[in-house]
Amino acid sequence: MADPQEDDRPVVDGTRATPEELRAEVERLTDERRQEADELREDIGATVHELAERLDVPSRAKARLRSVPPVAWAGAAGAAALVTGLVMLLKARRNAPTRRRR
Repeated sequence: MADPQEDDRPVVDGTRATPEELRAEVERLTDERRQEADELREDIGATVHELAERLDVPSRAKARLRSVPPVAWAGAAGAAALVTGLVMLLKARRNAPTRRRR
């Protein structure tokens, strides 16, 4: 059998500590591991939440539309009305009967 000191594993010598001290040490190490796992879980949760927000295109588009000032919407509506009027005028002229000059 291999000597435990040759491995990179810690060696527990129970002759210098009482069973209560050894149990307390094991509990402390277990609590540290739990705390590390909880912190890692929180970090991963925050990362997943941030990625979900970045990938939620409809919500981002709505938020961006809400940030546009009302003056810009009025200008856009005016431009759309102007373009619509011009298109209707051109269609009316195209569909109107033509007069021939004699």
